[in-house]
Amino acid sequence: MCYLLPQAGTGVTRFDVVVEGAGPAGATAAYYLAQQGKSVALVDRAKFPREKACGGGLCVHIEEFDHIINNWDDFLESKCTRGLVYGPDGLAVDYKQDTPFFYNIRRFKFDNKLVEYAVDMGATLMDGVAVKDFRVEEDRVVTELRDGSTLESEVIIGAGGSFDLVARRIRADEGLPMKWRDEDIATALYFEVEVGREYMDRVYGPERISMAHIKFNGLDGYGWSFSKDTVLNVGIGCPRSTIRRAKEDNPEWDERQYLLDYVATLKEQGWFPREIEVTRKMLAGSNIPVGMGLQPSAGNRMLVVGDAGGFVSPLSGEGLYYALDSGRLAADTLEGLFERGEFSKAALMEYHRAWRNKWGDDLEWLKVAWHLLMFMPNSLIRYAALDEETKMFFTHMFVGSMPAYQIKNKVLALIAEGVLKQDVLPFLKRSEIPLPEVRSPAA
Repeated sequence: MCYLLPQAGTGVTRFDVVVEGAGPAGATAAYYLAQQGKSVALVDRAKFPREKACGGGLCVHIEEFDHIINNWDDFLESKCTRGLVYGPDGLAVDYKQDTPFFYNIRRFKFDNKLVEYAVDMGATLMDGVAVKDFRVEEDRVVTELRDGSTLESEVIIGAGGSFDLVARRIRADEGLPMKWRDEDIATALYFEVEVGREYMDRVYGPERISMAHIKFNGLDGYGWSFSKDTVLNVGIGCPRSTIRRAKEDNPEWDERQYLLDYVATLKEQGWFPREIEVTRKMLAGSNIPVGMGLQPSAGNRMLVVGDAGGFVSPLSGEGLYYALDSGRLAADTLEGLFERGEFSKAALMEYHRAWRNKWGDDLEWLKVAWHLLMFMPNSLIRYAALDEETKMFFTHMFVGSMPAYQIKNKVLALIAEGVLKQDVLPFLKRSEIPLPEVRSPAA
């Protein structure tokens, strides 16, 4: 890679766009902007390559990105063609198909490759240095780095994760709360461990089974075990509000022990090698926004992408596709705005409308699906296990490869048919989540 770094404290460097955060969303925005011929500074506090807490699953929508599918050999670990989703009572939906319903990667390698692609396209990487602050002026954005450097640009893109600096500025300008609600943030803990190809082939098979345990030990959320090539990725994810209540009920409860308890269950079920000891030091965590997107996601000369915008599936916590696509949509929007020389909030709201129109409905209906699954997990899984068509619906909904209108139609059909009448009606009466409107696929 080529790194063109301004010398610390040596004045001002000018770019068309500054991207704050070099994760998948920021790197993708930088890639497409550089492809347009824009000068792009890609800034991140971490030195790359770096690790990131994540399950490492890519839904099939990732096939939209040519620079991903044309470079599978750079990072692809395995293709998942079979999934197991367990309910609290032990019954599982077991679904398999000939083609992958998601792809497994490891973030250490994947994220670094995305940065390499952006740099190879012409972006300037400034890693190992954090953004200290920025200010939006009438004709530019001035960004100060913690090494004393100053960057000027037409636009700044916030791609710094759940508590992004640009997102906080948009919240302040809009008079919104400065943080996500506990209900809209999930905490994920995970680890990866080498188990060898012989074990993986014998236990997880050529299908590279991926599994989830819904409401493990009765808590909202799920545990997972995703099979890579020779590595298992194991973790748990729960809303922060669930973790808070668990600690209020039992002050000695902690999420790290919760994950270790999940590992013990996997060992009992034969899905994890009994001889491998998992310790607390092996665990890593992250916060994941699951609040259906920041409203709005743009301001004067600024916008947010990926986790910074809250673009994550409220059902599964999968955010890599939304990260890449929001980065691409941001670049597409900016291409037209640079031609017109317009960078006001009103102009940048074209980006907000773009993601809302493409997958905003999906996020809303996945939130409905989350509440249904947490309220009646055993009933839904019993129903989903009835036949192959329903297994397919449940699996594709969970991994994020099903559009909103199909989720809506199935949920409303369940209610109309009375299949889950005893469970659904109490849910609808108590739920504070209204059923969202949704456009037909032809709209």
